[in-house]
Amino acid sequence: MLFAYPMLSLMMDALNVIDMRLRLIAAGKSTSEEMFLMFNEKVSALEEARVILMRGGDATRVLDHYRKMVSANAARLSA
Repeated sequence: MLFAYPMLSLMMDALNVIDMRLRLIAAGKSTSEEMFLMFNEKVSALEEARVILMRGGDATRVLDHYRKMVSANAARLSA
């Protein structure tokens, strides 16, 4: 049960970042680099999660890693 709250919190934060990106795209303020960045971030995040798990990390460490990435995106997009 303790794992559910961080996971749901991360999901809500990620949805907020997706919303911010879609609003930028809809307003025409986004660039093709931002769309390329979205895809590359997903691929690199998956690879980094795999490395964390291979090194003996658990799902909590993976969530913490994703949370840092999502919060950095939120800060960058809201500026």
